[in-house]
Amino acid sequence: MNGSVNKGNNTECWTALLDSLSEKLQLNLLDKLRKVTSYHFEDGKLFIIPSSFAEYEYFLKDHVAKQLNLLAQDACKVKKVEILKPD
Repeated sequence: MNGSVNKGNNTECWTALLDSLSEKLQLNLLDKLRKVTSYHFEDGKLFIIPSSFAEYEYFLKDHVAKQLNLLAQDACKVKKVEILKPD
């Protein structure tokens, strides 16, 4: 179990997303998600706070955002992923 599993409100769904990324060999995205400060599932959305501003910018890249949304929709049945600025 990785450290970020305990940084949110739905560990089962978060673990399912990370496992899905691992199975699909999305290792760069998997590595970035393992380092997040926190995550939160609410009202069909997944909110992620990255560990740094550089990570935040990475998640905002169009192709990364689309990929993450598709993978999270499949693994967690969320409607949307939102990336929040780190403190």
